[in-house]
Amino acid sequence: MLFFVRNAVVLQIFLLTLAYAWIDGGTRPDFLLAAVPWLAAFVIEMMLVFPQARSSESLREARKRVWDSLTHDPMFYATLLFTAYLIFPIFNVAGAPVFDPATQTWSSPQPPISWVPSCVRPDEHAVLLLWFPPVLFSALAAKHALLKRGKRILLECFCWNGAVLSILGYWQLLTHAKGIYWVFVRDINTHFFATFGYPNFAGSFFTLLFVISLGIWFGSFMDGVIGPRAGNGKRGKDETTFWKSYRMLIPTVLNFLGAFGTLSRAAMLLSAVCLLAYGLYMVVGVWQAASGVGKAKMGIAAVVVVFFGVLGSTILAPKALKAELDTITVAAVLDRVSGAGYHNRIASEIFADHKQFGVGGWGYVHYQRKYMTPEDKKHIQTIGGANVHNDTLQFLAEFGLIGFALLVLCLLGILVPVFIELVNFSRKIKNLPAAGVSQIPKPTWFYRLPPEVIAVFLGCTANIIHSLGDCPFRTPANQIIWFCALVCMTGYIPKLRHSS
Repeated sequence: MLFFVRNAVVLQIFLLTLAYAWIDGGTRPDFLLAAVPWLAAFVIEMMLVFPQARSSESLREARKRVWDSLTHDPMFYATLLFTAYLIFPIFNVAGAPVFDPATQTWSSPQPPISWVPSCVRPDEHAVLLLWFPPVLFSALAAKHALLKRGKRILLECFCWNGAVLSILGYWQLLTHAKGIYWVFVRDINTHFFATFGYPNFAGSFFTLLFVISLGIWFGSFMDGVIGPRAGNGKRGKDETTFWKSYRMLIPTVLNFLGAFGTLSRAAMLLSAVCLLAYGLYMVVGVWQAASGVGKAKMGIAAVVVVFFGVLGSTILAPKALKAELDTITVAAVLDRVSGAGYHNRIASEIFADHKQFGVGGWGYVHYQRKYMTPEDKKHIQTIGGANVHNDTLQFLAEFGLIGFALLVLCLLGILVPVFIELVNFSRKIKNLPAAGVSQIPKPTWFYRLPPEVIAVFLGCTANIIHSLGDCPFRTPANQIIWFCALVCMTGYIPKLRHSS
């Protein structure tokens, strides 16, 4: 019971994450409305009432510490302003553009108040209130109410949730399910996987969790060789256990398989690239620290991994997977990222005409016909056409410069403290003694950074790259893991004192 009290904030954030992920990947606002407001309110309550207390402080002192740090955090005020910014348009409705057949022109109706944000439809715009405020307040709760151990627990919970969803996805595939949870739904015309009805939502979800899982496993397995304890040697068998060293390989493998099971070409490509990039980081580091026998084992392991990777993507790959893999070409990737279709152009034109406040949440789908050329109308995208397939452009078109700037300020409220903590850690660790300084892989400063932190940065960067050609951030299931992962990775940065 005491464990749940100490980890009340962890549990509450995780419950909200489960709701987003398991309720159709966060794409059913009618169902989210029944759960998310309550869960988000409980996250805020747990943050203020049951924060994690340090060993030297009482719960009362912990509450005061959290409140003081929260009220001195610029991200808190940016989140409040952004939430208010999303609320205003519900009461300031402009409506959709109107086409006049007589003059063959479009006109955009003006909202009742022109100097505050507006929207096209309040019911559609209100969906954003089920996304951003709960996600950002969850990140604030993780940032201020969780100690380092709590952040590590939360991040691992995210990874295991992805592993379970991957199992669910393959179970549905093996049983030839006709819909999510084996419920047939006519309007799902794309490949679904686990609880996600859109491949790219699922793909970005599993890609991020795969990279994070890989980083947590590697950090635990190579503790003492790579990371903050580099140069001190691996812990003995009496100091660690097989489960502690290898447990995270389970979600690593399952989330990687999940990324491929979604049949999202971007997810398959980014997962493979992240595996190669992080694999190179691992191999270079371990190779420098390994003995002759260790290097031989690494060579054999690398050959085995490459062999099964090639085998799994060619001979053993299902037909559907082979068909998607065959379409991944350099030209196709550049075409997608550069926005060769009409969406990027139209979103840019909408933003140019509504720079200050945008057109409101989900306003793009109502405004796009106004900016379509006759040629565009011949190739209208019927499935997925409500999104720009470039999250930055869609947020600019719908939020305007002011809303987008507030969202960026919220993100900077996470990243700036993380970078400051990393810089301070790097400076202090130079003075820490290590039994085998000469055995620390080069560059030393890089290989003494926590491997988990590098993995989170790599996975989050992969999601950003994905968002240039699709819309992974148009579901709160991805948003909450992305924001909270950036916060929780500081749980792997040890606190060092100058006297150490």
